[in-house]
Amino acid sequence: MNRTEHIIIMNVNKFYAQCVSTDMVRFQLKCVTSTHYTHPFSEITEIVVKERQKAKENIEELKLKIDAISTLQEKVKTTHFEQLHAKSKQCIEHIEFVSKDLQSCIESKRSIKATEVEDNEKNEQENLKAFVDNTDSVHKQYTQILSELENVLLEKHDVTFYSSYRSIDSDIQTLVNIPEEPEEAQIPIFKDKFLYQEVQDYMESKIDNRLCQNCSVQKMKIEDLQSEITKCKELQRDLEKKDDELGKLSNDMLSLELDKLNMQSKYTNLKNSTYQKDAENKKLADKIKTLNKDLEKKNDEIKKLSRAIHSAREGGQSVSTNAQLPMFSCVCRRVYATREDLVNHKTRSGCM
Repeated sequence: MNRTEHIIIMNVNKFYAQCVSTDMVRFQLKCVTSTHYTHPFSEITEIVVKERQKAKENIEELKLKIDAISTLQEKVKTTHFEQLHAKSKQCIEHIEFVSKDLQSCIESKRSIKATEVEDNEKNEQENLKAFVDNTDSVHKQYTQILSELENVLLEKHDVTFYSSYRSIDSDIQTLVNIPEEPEEAQIPIFKDKFLYQEVQDYMESKIDNRLCQNCSVQKMKIEDLQSEITKCKELQRDLEKKDDELGKLSNDMLSLELDKLNMQSKYTNLKNSTYQKDAENKKLADKIKTLNKDLEKKNDEIKKLSRAIHSAREGGQSVSTNAQLPMFSCVCRRVYATREDLVNHKTRSGCM
């Protein structure tokens, strides 16, 4: 019996045990008996089918996860171990290289310092040897004169003694003074801190950003401050640009304000001129109305005269000489008493 079948049997027993409760509970829990209290056995079968399908899906998911775990283990065994070994070996080689480089630097500094001491020793030895050689020469001179004095004292003949001694005494006067003891040989002063400092300078030359290497917190603070300084400089540049733009905008606004004032002045002048034109036009319109009225009166008079002339011609009567007869006529058959009236008529009507 596998785990799935065991779970199904436990659920069946659970449903069967709960089936003895109320009808509502029996209906909700789906009793497993085929004809128990009017509900069929197929209800639990449907549930089991769903659970079996779910179990199969779980099996597939678990298989996929097991395969993924196996693949991951294989990758770790092959790739990660190899990378760990390769990178560790590379790191060790780098450490060895840096150590050898540092040892080479120390050996070079040691050799230089030791060579300085050895060279100084050779120079001092040569000086001491020269002093010893010089004292040997002086010693020989003193020994020789001493021997001559001892021999001359053995001379019995006075004249010979005197002449010999005078010669030796002259040599005694020319003897070199006994050299003073030379000072102790000096050796170069060696202070270990100088060697340490030179090695430290060499190590720092191999390190980027040497500032505060032993204080990462201080270094981070300095970097933050530098970043803030950079931001402040950028803000300063932005503010300067904004100030320039504000100055330009102020100049533009001033120019626009002047243009506005000029436009207002022109508008006021134009408005006043319009008022004047309107007044002039109104006056001209009034004059035209007056002239039109005068023309209408003249036309009425002319019509009356025309009718009078026409009546006189038909009746054979002559017109009174006191009447003002029209002397100017138009092609449109209108007659005017004066030339000025005829010209005004032609101008208005377009008659030629």
